[in-house]
Amino acid sequence: MSCIQVREVLLIRNLFLLGLAVLFVSCSSYSQESDGHITKQAEVARTWKPGLRRGTNEVGVWTGYSPFSFVLKGTSKQRALFLLNVQYARTIFATRPFTFKYTADLVPLALEFQPTQLYTVAGQPLVNPGGTLYAAGANPIGFQGNIGSRRIQPFGSGSLGFLYFNRQMPVIGSSQLNYNITIGFGAQFFPRAGRSFTVGWKYHHLSNNYQARFNPGVDSGVFYVGFSVFHDRNAAR
Repeated sequence: MSCIQVREVLLIRNLFLLGLAVLFVSCSSYSQESDGHITKQAEVARTWKPGLRRGTNEVGVWTGYSPFSFVLKGTSKQRALFLLNVQYARTIFATRPFTFKYTADLVPLALEFQPTQLYTVAGQPLVNPGGTLYAAGANPIGFQGNIGSRRIQPFGSGSLGFLYFNRQMPVIGSSQLNYNITIGFGAQFFPRAGRSFTVGWKYHHLSNNYQARFNPGVDSGVFYVGFSVFHDRNAAR
């Protein structure tokens, strides 16, 4: 393993640990309550029912990592992907068997790790430099459908958005701007009123939609964890 690869592995590990630390600090901060609120919190806990109600606003953060890319719609290999997202969600409707919500993500940091690769284009050699590529973007269109109304709810999700990289990605001659589509599944846990945890996996596809000379695309399988807070005015009724 080269020095560059070792540095990338350490960077991935440190970023993932940082993301977990942010989630832990967020959870801890919400667990610290003043004495004046103990009675009120106890009353809410006594009457609270797990899950989300229609009109509930939800804000959270999640971090995910894909250790490698695969060939499905895209053709780029040996790419790793790290994502840090801030998410807003609003429950559109909720019934006992099914809950549906709109989601929108801000992506303040995305990292794509790639090796140095040699290609032949029109009979001429092309060296695609390896390294870490940085990006930011957003997923303004998204959905999530939860199944059931218990403390642990399986779900399916999907989103559309974009990422803008600091250089052409995944190869020279492609584009800095890439569109992404995700489809995934997971589970949302409701340990108590006002907060939830999420674990999941999603198929993540990056493509410039043929807006550049080359469009090899990148397919990733992202494992992620998240934490969110929400206020349900109807929870205690």
